[in-house]
Amino acid sequence: MSLLTGLPQVVTAVGGLGTAAFGLVDATKVFWGGMNHVGFSGIETRIKSLMPTAGLSLNALPLADAVKTLKGNWFNGTDLASQKSIAKSLIKLHLDPDNAAAMAKATNIDPVLLTTIAGKMSTGVSLLPEESEVYTRFDLIVTALLDETYQMSDQAYTNGTRALALVFAVGLAIAGAAILDNGFKGQHILEAIIVGLLATPLAPIAKDCSTALSTAVNTLQVAKK
Repeated sequence: MSLLTGLPQVVTAVGGLGTAAFGLVDATKVFWGGMNHVGFSGIETRIKSLMPTAGLSLNALPLADAVKTLKGNWFNGTDLASQKSIAKSLIKLHLDPDNAAAMAKATNIDPVLLTTIAGKMSTGVSLLPEESEVYTRFDLIVTALLDETYQMSDQAYTNGTRALALVFAVGLAIAGAAILDNGFKGQHILEAIIVGLLATPLAPIAKDCSTALSTAVNTLQVAKK
C-alpha cells in the first residue's frame, strides 16, 4: 500500500517536469520567434502561390507586407479561423486583370472567366450569373486550400512543440539523475530517460491523474479497514 500511497505524488512530480519542459519551449520564442517559426513556412508558400505578381496590385497590401501581417497573427496565436479569414481577404484583394490568369492556374479556375470577373469587379460592373458562379467556386477553392494549409501548419507546430518539450524533459531528468549520483555514473540514467519520456504526455493530465489516484488509494484504505 505504501507504493500506491506515494504514486499520486510521483505522477504530480513527473507532470511538473513536463510542465517545466513546455515552459522552456515557450521561452525559446524570446529568441527571434523560436518555436513560432514552426509551421509558418507552409503558410507562406501557399500565400505566395495564391498571390502571384501581387506587387503589381495598386489597391492591395504588397505581398511582403501581407506575409508579415499573417506572420504576426501566427506568432501571436490568433484564432485559426480569424487567420484564415484574413488570409483569404488579402488574396481576394489582389485579384485584378493582370494576375487573374496566374491566380486561376493556382486555383484550377478558368483563366479567361476569372480575368473577365476581375476586370468587372475593378470597374464596378455587375457579374453575369455564370461569372458569379465561377467567382463563388474561386472563393470556395481558396477557402479549402487555406484550411488545409493552416490545419497542417498547426499540426506541425503542435508536433514540433511536443518533440522539443520531450527533449527538454529528458535532458532535465538526466541532469537531475546526475545531481543525485554526483556525476553521470549511469545508476539512474535509464530511470531518468523513462521519466523524461513520460513527463510531456502526463503534463496536461497530471493533476487529474493524481487526484484520481489519491481517491482510489483512500477508497482502498477505507475498504481494507
